[in-house]
Order: sequence, then C-alpha cells, then structure tokens
Amino acid sequence: MAELEVRVVSERRDGLLLELGRVVNEYGHVLVRQRWLQEEQGACLTLVLRGPPDRQPALEEALGLHPRVLRFESTRSLPAGHAVDSVAAAMVAEPVAHAAGSAGSSDAGPSLPSGADVARVERMLPGLAKDYPRIFPWLINLEYAVSAEVRDASLYLAGKRTGSWIFKRDFSLGARLALVDAIRRIALPALRVLVTVEQHEHQLHVRGCPLCQPGAPSGGRFFTGFLEGLLAESADTPHVVVRETRCHSLGAPVCVFDVSP
Repeated sequence: MAELEVRVVSERRDGLLLELGRVVNEYGHVLVRQRWLQEEQGACLTLVLRGPPDRQPALEEALGLHPRVLRFESTRSLPAGHAVDSVAAAMVAEPVAHAAGSAGSSDAGPSLPSGADVARVERMLPGLAKDYPRIFPWLINLEYAVSAEVRDASLYLAGKRTGSWIFKRDFSLGARLALVDAIRRIALPALRVLVTVEQHEHQLHVRGCPLCQPGAPSGGRFFTGFLEGLLAESADTPHVVVRETRCHSLGAPVCVFDVSP
C-alpha cells in the first residue's frame, strides 16, 4: 500500500467529501485524514489516501475529472526509484510560469503575451479531457471566451497541460529519446489523433488545422504548447522549444511547427 495526497477545489463544500469518498472507495483506497480550507476560488479539500499503487493513476484521473472539481493536484508516496507524476495534475496543476513566454518567437505572428486566463483554462480542462480527442469545440469556445490580449497565452497554456497529460497517460513508461525519435515516436502519433500531420525531420506539418482558418487569428499556440508538453520529458535534451514558422491562417498551405532543443 502507498499513500496519495490530493488537493481539490470546488465551488461549494456541501456533500463534496461524500461524493469524492465514493470514488476513493471505488478504486480500492481508504481515507487516512482530511483538511478543509476556504479559498477565493471555493472550498479546498486536502485528502490523504492509502491504497494499491497500481490503482493510483486511475484514481487521480477519476478525481481530476469529477464534475464538482475545479482544480486538482496530487502527490504520490511511491517506492524509491519511481517517478512522482499525476495524470490529472498534469492538466490542471502545472506551474503558471509556463504560460508566459516559453514558446519563444514565431515567424507566423507576434510573440506570446505575458499572461493567460488561467482560471478559465483550468475550468475547461476537465471537460476537454473527458471529450478527448474531440477537443476543438472546447478550444474554439476558449478563443471566444477570453480577451484578445490573453488569447494566445491561454491557448498555449491549454496545449502545454494537455500535452503533458497525454504524455503521462500514454507514453511515460519509455526511456528518453533523441529529439528526432521523440518527435517520430511520441509527438507524431499523439498529433495524428487530432489532425492530419507529417514529420519532416525536426518539423511537423499540420494540414487543415481547425484552429487556423484562412483570414482568422492563428490557433497555432495551442499546438506549440501541446508539443512542448509532450516532448519536455520524453526527449534527451534539457529544453524543447516549438515555434510555428508557417500558418494556414496566414495563407500557407500547411501549418509548420519547428522543434528545436
């Protein structure tokens, strides 16, 4: 048995512990202790749980996707040598600093704004995860919901957390790869679930991107974040930077994403 500490934020406290307790029990865990706090976003509940380690990822995902959970974080207590990770935490608890500036410059448009509508992105992510890979309606709604000043940064943040989640869900058991191999074996198959894409060495060419319609603002920031989230822990390089160098919304036949260390 291993312990798992989770922290959830919900709009209200009433009945939350009972509802989450059913999920905890369903995945073979028991409650060790609990703590309540009131935050600006709502009621914050911290739970320390104990149960079989092999069921913890599924439990984390179930709690993170619960309809009453606005924000989810978790920390596992695992045997030595095991990495600490969380599928749902990768979606909604990544440090906000990644939302600002880490995508680098792009020839296809202006540099990434310094802020993202973090609260709105976090509220969207559980629904996006539930509907995955049918995510474009969520992202199009996000584009319209946020102000123009934070649109690119919000798309980038949503992409980064989604990519990190997909990596932990589908690819995290493998060893680190050379960058071009990580693109081929991880980024390419992950993208193919969403769009039509081809790999050309360190470039990915996306055709018919639903977020990059001619004459409309580019939605490529989502894919730069998505690819960086996928490759950050899979490539054998300390940093991965993705730039959109051509975009269908600006008249190019395909969107081109250049991946570099």
